[in-house]
Amino acid sequence: MSRKVLIVDDDPSIRTLLDDYLIELDFEILHATDGREGWALYRQHSPDLVIADIFMPEMNGLELTEKIKDSDDPPPVMLISGVPLNQTEIEMQQERADGFLEKPYMFWQMKEMINKLLPETASA
Repeated sequence: MSRKVLIVDDDPSIRTLLDDYLIELDFEILHATDGREGWALYRQHSPDLVIADIFMPEMNGLELTEKIKDSDDPPPVMLISGVPLNQTEIEMQQERADGFLEKPYMFWQMKEMINKLLPETASA
């Protein structure tokens, strides 16, 4: 049975890259172009994992993460960012989210993070 992942990123090329990779890992993919759309899809579909860019229009990834974490039985949230962050900012992201990757990341790093956040996926 495939698991659902919600990808929230305003960059269509990032969504496409993640799509191609996560389909190979047997995920059903949901897309949103900003945090507001992501929040609506999250509430409608209850994904098993959320991958969100930090810097987006409308509602950013941190605001989305806080809303998800305040909901009942929240899934793991992985934040990604293409904007270089200093160590303090990275630590702040890690306090709010379950995982963080800085773009550009390697797909093995993405898989390692997914396996950490969803251990049952590692054996699939």
